[in-house]
Amino acid sequence: MKKLFIAFSFIAALTVNGQIMNVTSIERLNVPSENDKINQAVAISPQGDYLLLTTDTKQGLAKWDLNTGQMQTITNDEGTGSNVRISADGQQVVYGQVSYKDKCRHEAVKSVDLASGKTQTLAKPSRELHGFDVQGTTAAVITGGQLKAHALKGKDKTLSNPVLSHHHLKLYVTMNGEARLLAPNGTEEHYIWSSLSPNGQRVLYYVSGKGTFVCDIDGSHVTSMGNLTAPKWWDDNTIVGMDEIDDEYSIIASRIVARTIGGEQQVLTGDDVIATYPLPSGQAGKIAFSTPDGNIYMITIE
Repeated sequence: MKKLFIAFSFIAALTVNGQIMNVTSIERLNVPSENDKINQAVAISPQGDYLLLTTDTKQGLAKWDLNTGQMQTITNDEGTGSNVRISADGQQVVYGQVSYKDKCRHEAVKSVDLASGKTQTLAKPSRELHGFDVQGTTAAVITGGQLKAHALKGKDKTLSNPVLSHHHLKLYVTMNGEARLLAPNGTEEHYIWSSLSPNGQRVLYYVSGKGTFVCDIDGSHVTSMGNLTAPKWWDDNTIVGMDEIDDEYSIIASRIVARTIGGEQQVLTGDDVIATYPLPSGQAGKIAFSTPDGNIYMITIE
């Protein structure tokens, strides 16, 4: 079997107010050299057995099996590597495809069955796509404020949780087929990087210029999580994100940090690597991240 991991360093993670995670290793992954243009991880499977990769220009999408080293091309199309979801069983990939017509941005939504390679178009290119998500093996696509569910496997279109979406940098939640504005920090703010907690009861989001927050699904109980960028859920009580420093043009320093809603913090990476855009899989006990120079790393949690 081809060796995929290059031992990088074992870092005893720093903690504030107690240890949140037991970090056992941080390793640089050996991306196959024949795919030197693929250099950024954009998603990790729930089982932690593969990564989805793209280029620094977000052209194309590839599945990299971490057990076998095999690389499977999902698409070579432009504008496909920035918005990706994976089904709970790891067998279906749903992604957005950005295109431009008459200088206007359009986005379509497609799905791929990794076993068969079959591709479906879930939403045609549109300027009214507000968002999409995957719950179990069901994809939810919101276009023009209307939600449509798509069965990715079988015929089940059940959505167990609300669906979040964005329109003109405003945050919306769709429940029971009805979309409503969710403005926990006020209607004048700009909201990005939103996601539901695994149990569907809390919303994680970033307010431009103000930082990361968590609130209940109805917008109540707003809790500041500090200025972590690109935040994602680890579990129902913990998030991970980037604690970064930039010079307006590029990131010059960044660490991956875990924080709990209760206020505990743990720095997971050291200052010897610029760690950006964490991709956590709490189920697998792994967090992948990329660096600006095109390397990909994996944090293993015991």
